[in-house]
Amino acid sequence: MHRSHIPPKLISILLLGSLALAACGGAGEQSGSTGSTGGADPRKQTLIIAENEPPATFDPAQADNSTVDEVVIPAYDTLVRYEGDKLSPSVATEWAFAADGKSLDVTLRGDVTFHDGAKLTAADVAYTLDRIAKLKIGVASLMSAYDSTTVTDDTHLTIKLKQAYSPFPAALTRVYLLNSALVKTNAGADDGQQWLAAGDAGSGPYKLAGYTPNQEAKFVKFDGYWGGFTGQATNVVFRYLPQAATQKTSLTSGDIDIAMDIDPNDWAGLESSGYVVNKADTNVQLYVFFKMKDSPLADKALREAIAYSYDYDQHVSAILKGAGKKAVGVLPSAMSCFDPTVPQPGRDPEKAKSILAAAGLKDVTLTMTYLKATAEMEQAATLLQSNLAEVGITLQLEAITYPQYAEKLKSNATTPDLGMIYAFPPYPDPDSVLYLLFDSKFINNGQNNGGYDNPAIDTLVRGAQQQTDLDQRCTAYKEAQQTIAADVPSVNMSNPQYVTVLRAGLNGYVYQPAHHQTVDVYKIQVG
Repeated sequence: MHRSHIPPKLISILLLGSLALAACGGAGEQSGSTGSTGGADPRKQTLIIAENEPPATFDPAQADNSTVDEVVIPAYDTLVRYEGDKLSPSVATEWAFAADGKSLDVTLRGDVTFHDGAKLTAADVAYTLDRIAKLKIGVASLMSAYDSTTVTDDTHLTIKLKQAYSPFPAALTRVYLLNSALVKTNAGADDGQQWLAAGDAGSGPYKLAGYTPNQEAKFVKFDGYWGGFTGQATNVVFRYLPQAATQKTSLTSGDIDIAMDIDPNDWAGLESSGYVVNKADTNVQLYVFFKMKDSPLADKALREAIAYSYDYDQHVSAILKGAGKKAVGVLPSAMSCFDPTVPQPGRDPEKAKSILAAAGLKDVTLTMTYLKATAEMEQAATLLQSNLAEVGITLQLEAITYPQYAEKLKSNATTPDLGMIYAFPPYPDPDSVLYLLFDSKFINNGQNNGGYDNPAIDTLVRGAQQQTDLDQRCTAYKEAQQTIAADVPSVNMSNPQYVTVLRAGLNGYVYQPAHHQTVDVYKIQVG
């Protein structure tokens, strides 16, 4: 999901201020050294990607937000990364848990340099991890087991954990490594948050060259990148076009190369015109989370009736146009430890009416929030409203932005009766769903969207985190899926595919399950 925790007005001030500094000798000045195309057509060496929402910040600490994650991927390295659903080396060449699972020994490459020419060392890794732990925002929710780091030398370190936590290497795929000396120089009073709002302290294949708020972010190739280049773009631009129709027009006119929000009704026509329509399975699910406390939905019968009212088949056929499937429980089916035997309600309006009558529920009126300008949500909200009207439930709809939704979740008093939202698991491990969405520690302080509180689930999932044997973890995770399904804390609406439309001539685009709604520009050759 798109996640933002900084007020929009402050974001604009921070971005404009930081970019003014960059223009006087920061990222903007650096870009001049590698921006030349040697006489080639600059447009042909520029990859332009349409996005529907601008980033709240360029600070990698906030990369749990997909819009932030997308713009830090080009500029920063991580210790490890996912290739599909497999962990692979990146800046770290080796990593291994101690026998008790409470520490991780890591060996680094010795040839990584930051964009200002400084060498990346273990001290930079330690600083990055310590900063996340201190700030307690963004990706800190993935790093709750982190305790401290001991640096042995430039290429060796030991990460110490508060307790054994087997998903920790997966969480490291969202920890983007900072140039510690540069951030310290610009730390100010907020550990560099203001400076990094539009600054660049990375070692990735591209350098941030500039940002025009709500319009576009520009990057330029970093010739000193340790991975080298084989046909990638010299310049990369993320252009913010919130409307699907605008993205289509820009794509067909040649103003952009990649669009990720094209109306499903246009897919076939674009494909027949020579565009590539890439459909990829995802770990993303669309949920409606019920408010579990101090709400009419504290009554399980009402939650069950709503779950049996929805037309899941119509969602897949008419809303997704077949690009996806029905959800089965709260865990996406592509993840390890998925339990296909989990009970999943189907559309049965007569059963819904019977449940309501047996519970003495009538004249129920509820409010549901969903995100503006999100086609699947808009249509699903209307469909649910219609389905519930058939069984005697009035559903009032409220379209809001994600920052508004996140603000509502900070208090049970303002949490909506129903909240429709995607979950974008930050890594393809069951922990990223069953822990982050359903552990009670994240009520009003994270992604436990409805305030679900079941001590048995907390015990099961936290226990699984300390198991290194996958079979043992799966036993706990499957029990958790069954228990959560029995509690009915959500309507599990769909498991959509991710559809990207690309112009002909681009090679190497691959959807990344661990970085949903982003483009790894380094993998793409522009031809």
